Amino acid sequence: MTSPSTDADIQVRDFQGPSGSGALPDLDGWEMPARRVVGEPVTLADSLMVEAGWSPMNFSDAGPNPPYLRIGGKLWVTLTEYEPCFSSYHRDRVLFRSKVPMAEHLQKYDQIMVDPLAFEECFGPGQGTDATFPFGAWLSIREVRFTGIELWARHHGRVTLPLQPLAVASAVWLRNADIDAPPL
Repeated sequence: MTSPSTDADIQVRDFQGPSGSGALPDLDGWEMPARRVVGEPVTLADSLMVEAGWSPMNFSDAGPNPPYLRIGGKLWVTLTEYEPCFSSYHRDRVLFRSKVPMAEHLQKYDQIMVDPLAFEECFGPGQGTDATFPFGAWLSIREVRFTGIELWARHHGRVTLPLQPLAVASAVWLRNADIDAPPL
């Protein structure tokens, strides 16, 4: 997948996940991705590795567009609060998975862009069209809900991104808006 066009040069690391034999990846040569500068796009997978400290072992490579993660929830101690989370694809703490609250993670970014292949993988062929979602446009993140992420686009108005396409972590791009960008 190619990165979205920007004025800055982008270095996107290739994901090296577990081999098809089910063996865990060799982490001897793995390095934490470098922190991004303001305005530089980053994939959802890279942002979880940088911001949440995940490693390639938290993702799956079983599919045409790895890496993948799980979309889950987190029940708080009060048992009344439940929030959507990014979950590690594999159990990494005996019976538990690492979880990162979506709202907390996405508040570090102003905008999101989704590649059509994320919709096609989740909802089937032909779903990655502009009739289903404004692909290729940077959308401002407004609110995270269980029904989806509320976004705002200049030419499209209010848009809701379902949570399922976020599982294709290589097809979701995040960035902070440019400092000199005009207001919405």
